[in-house]
Amino acid sequence: MNIRAGKRIIPGMDISALLSTNDPDTLRKLALSLLEQSHKKDHQIRLLKEALMLARQQRFGRQAESFSGLQRSLFEEDADADIASAETQLARLLPDTEEKKARPARKPLPAHLPREETIIKPESCACPDCGQPLRHIRDEISERLGYIPAQFVVKRYVRPQYGCDDCQRVVSGRLPAQIIPKGIPEPGLVAQVLVSKYCDRQPLYHQQQVFARAGVELPVSTLAGWVGAASVWLMPLAELLRTELLSRPVLHADETPLQILDTKKGGKVQNGYLWAYVSGETTGNSVVCFDCQPGRAARYPEAWLAGWSGTLVTDGYEVYPSLKNGGNIINAGCWAHARRGFAALYKANRDPHAGTALKMIHGLYSLEKKIRHRAVEKIRLWRRRYAKPQLDSLWAWMEAQAQKCAPGSALHKAIKYALSHKTELSRFVDDGGLPLDNNRCERAIRQVVMGRNTWLFAGSLQAGHRAAAVMSLLGTARVNGVEPYGWLKSVLERLPSLPEERLHELLPFAKNPLNN
Repeated sequence: MNIRAGKRIIPGMDISALLSTNDPDTLRKLALSLLEQSHKKDHQIRLLKEALMLARQQRFGRQAESFSGLQRSLFEEDADADIASAETQLARLLPDTEEKKARPARKPLPAHLPREETIIKPESCACPDCGQPLRHIRDEISERLGYIPAQFVVKRYVRPQYGCDDCQRVVSGRLPAQIIPKGIPEPGLVAQVLVSKYCDRQPLYHQQQVFARAGVELPVSTLAGWVGAASVWLMPLAELLRTELLSRPVLHADETPLQILDTKKGGKVQNGYLWAYVSGETTGNSVVCFDCQPGRAARYPEAWLAGWSGTLVTDGYEVYPSLKNGGNIINAGCWAHARRGFAALYKANRDPHAGTALKMIHGLYSLEKKIRHRAVEKIRLWRRRYAKPQLDSLWAWMEAQAQKCAPGSALHKAIKYALSHKTELSRFVDDGGLPLDNNRCERAIRQVVMGRNTWLFAGSLQAGHRAAAVMSLLGTARVNGVEPYGWLKSVLERLPSLPEERLHELLPFAKNPLNN
């Protein structure tokens, strides 16, 4: 019950004790006790509001920008939990009459999920005030999201056997073809292991623990065997995906470190690299391919891109312009990388020259936001008309500033980087199919970088090749809006019996009948 003290409402105070006595001293003591409780409650509310404000500042302020990768993800998880905790405690303490901030409308729960309906009727069919029978008006419906832990099921295949008395022959039905004929896993279970490992970044020993909680004991070696067997089946599909990628006129490329155990040197860790190649946005279905190699030398992308001709969008790493793959490669630069030097300087000390550069680069991106969904030729015309004058002004400004700023300064380094890649950074003006940056590839590789923090390393170069093949297929599914688990389960079911000439039907493109 709430009581009013002047203009102030004391929420949730139990005043029944005040009605149980007429003694003035007792009443005075009880009243003082209630007021003391009220002060403590007010103090608690004030502290919680301050904690909530600070948690929101940390979650959405500049401090959050200093984190990256898995570190940022973990920070955001804890920050969001802190906010929810403070809000929950405040909701318990604040009276219902207190005005609360309106929250944005919550998205409805997915329509495809099964519904379990529970009907909650009033305790009585009679009105609690007058006792008259109640009349049904409408149903008030609220939905909450529940969770059922993953369940295992044992599928029994019963094959009645029939005999022929004349030829003494026994006939029975055939078992469905399996990727692991003598193993126990169904394709759905193998798909779950692969998706958990490569999409959800769950190592096999973590999955083993999850399965054990469900009462199913599976050694890590068994799970690893399933991964290896499934990878063999998926390799031809990954090669087909590579062939599809190399048919595109515009590609993105990037690389990220990946430690590899050298089995020839007693299991010592060596520095390897995972190379990423992504199709251009305007060239058709999105394709993502990975290639695991023990180094960062030019021979690795040369071998992977052998014979390919087209425009390669990169971050400026000196290996890419030197590629000799037997084809004709034109290099295009990344404005996101050219921008970073200016952004870091401006963030550090609000340097006005860095601010000017950022503003001019922002003008290029603003135009792209307006025209990116137009036809390629229209994009080219707009860039020639509007982006080229902006770009010419930017180059003129950089060349002038390069003569004025101190050599070796942060501003000089940022300008020098951009001017040294002037040709590559200007190619987008004359080609509507080229992007301004290499962010498309960096987004694809980000998933791998986050997984790397969990995997730590690849167990061997061969394991790296297997991982690259599976991640290529699952990464392509993700960028095309194809649900990875459902797609992979269907693929593993069909692969053992599908003719090689029909493998293209299994590629993770939204247009394929399998994925509709």
